[in-house]
Amino acid sequence: MIWLLQFLELLSSLGSGITVSQTKAPPLLVNGVLGESVTLPLKFPAKEEIQFITWLHNEAAIIFIQIKPPQTQNTDPQIQNTDPQRKNRLKVIQYYSLQINNLTMEDSGVYRAQITTANSEIYVYNLSIFERLRNLQVANDTQLFGNGTCEIQLTCFVENPDDHVSFRWQAAGNTILEEANLTISWDPKNSSEETYTCIAKNPVSNLSFSLSVQSLCKGSLCSSTQQTQSPAETPRDSGNDPTCPENTVYARVTHPNTKTGIPIPMKNNDSSTIYSVICQPKQPISSRVTVLDNIV
Repeated sequence: MIWLLQFLELLSSLGSGITVSQTKAPPLLVNGVLGESVTLPLKFPAKEEIQFITWLHNEAAIIFIQIKPPQTQNTDPQIQNTDPQRKNRLKVIQYYSLQINNLTMEDSGVYRAQITTANSEIYVYNLSIFERLRNLQVANDTQLFGNGTCEIQLTCFVENPDDHVSFRWQAAGNTILEEANLTISWDPKNSSEETYTCIAKNPVSNLSFSLSVQSLCKGSLCSSTQQTQSPAETPRDSGNDPTCPENTVYARVTHPNTKTGIPIPMKNNDSSTIYSVICQPKQPISSRVTVLDNIV
């Protein structure tokens, strides 16, 4: 147990501040994912014989490594884990780098690798833990005006937001707004089909959701046309009207019991899908709608 006594002596020297010379390199910023693994890479001083390596977390020693000199018969290093709460989650891997498994938020903080040579050096790491973003959704509030124009208010949000999540909107591959809320005006007379994409991002993950503004506006136009149809009018089959262009809209919706003014969230795991063929002739007609329930 001589090496253990040497370890205690080394800890004492670390606490008193002797034999420690800070490296000039700034702390290495490392991001870890909650529940996953992360590695703090270690770089050896060039052409120096290493005697000990001590890993510390927030000033507390967690791993002590005694490296055998080359001339001894047994060259395997002796590793002592001094953190009983994380004994099964801390692992020394290639080049004595530190691997932390099954990360928790408590694993974040400042780590130091104290390398004892003729001129001792310290390597500093700042570890931050983040959770992967889940379930990106887009809520929409669509308003149709008498002149045929359409205004849509879109809002992006995720299931597990944090202080580090950011949102941005893109169209045609270009960023048009760097926030969660977007208002769009669409005029069928001078606007073409346009797809908008919301992107949510944090330091360890990103999600995206795309939608067609034209589809949302035409869906509102169809609903308005059906509501103004008189009881005496009979819906016609647009397939028999060559002047009536058809557009197929795919939409995921929820099924509330009552109609409210709350925006409808659109997400990628809703249980119902509507396939709607929408026709816009000069005279109001109804659309053909087929509802397929329980489609995942």
